[in-house]
Amino acid sequence: MKILQCKINTKKTNVKPIISNLPISLIKEFKKFGLGNSHTSYFDDYNKVKKFVFKFGLDEKNKTIVSLDSYPANWHGIFKKEKLEFKKKYSSEEEKIYGCTTTNFYGIGGMYATVLYRYIITVSSNQGLIISPSVYIAHPHKSDKEPKFKLCDNYDIYMDCIGVSDEELNLSTGIDKKDLKNIMSKSNMKKAISILKAKPKKSKKMFSRRAMQYQDLIKYDRNDLIKLAKFLNEITYDLLNDELSFSTRIWFKEVFVQFYILHSIHHKILPQQSLLEVLDILKISKDDKNFEGMTFPVQK
Repeated sequence: MKILQCKINTKKTNVKPIISNLPISLIKEFKKFGLGNSHTSYFDDYNKVKKFVFKFGLDEKNKTIVSLDSYPANWHGIFKKEKLEFKKKYSSEEEKIYGCTTTNFYGIGGMYATVLYRYIITVSSNQGLIISPSVYIAHPHKSDKEPKFKLCDNYDIYMDCIGVSDEELNLSTGIDKKDLKNIMSKSNMKKAISILKAKPKKSKKMFSRRAMQYQDLIKYDRNDLIKLAKFLNEITYDLLNDELSFSTRIWFKEVFVQFYILHSIHHKILPQQSLLEVLDILKISKDDKNFEGMTFPVQK
């Protein structure tokens, strides 16, 4: 499979942190609830994301593309393995051009509003990606009704290819070299394990605040062994003491799975084995009642 390493071209890329041209009816609804008159776009974290190196797996034989890294997929619209259409007219022997269209949508809680992102994606076999997202909003819109969308914004995101290689996929394929070096560091792993071995204590922070930290961790720092260990130790207390059961289970699983995947990469063992070893470090039985109905993937 061809691995494309891409970085955002800041000179060509045009995005906004706030969605423009909101429906007037939605603005009135926001004001009614004291929420101001604006709504953030998918691209409000531009200053962080522009530093990242995105990785994509391009399968030219089967004409598919998949995102390999752990960064927010809303920046490129490749949410799963996407089927590509070969653009023969624009291709050459040196450069093959492919394209696809994807969508993603969400509802604004309590507002009867649906936000739709439509991505037109152009993929070059060696130059990178051009992503053209459009934002549409339907308001008012109830789930059982046909939405009447209004076009609010158009963006252009250019990702330049800074590296191309042919390789087999594995657990570390999507990880940056710098992050991988830190994951393979014996001192980093030793420190992370010592954090996990410490007896979990009840956090003094409100769970809503911690949940935002967990979200940022998974979005931006999921390859940081030390941060993962600290949060995993923290949320283990909630899990074992049945506090905020539903939310706790969701976030425990997110952080736990990511940690044992990195643990398996570091020790060069199967994820299944790593899962059991990390549970043992946490002094949790795989048959613990808190795990009822919870499944653990061996690869993200």
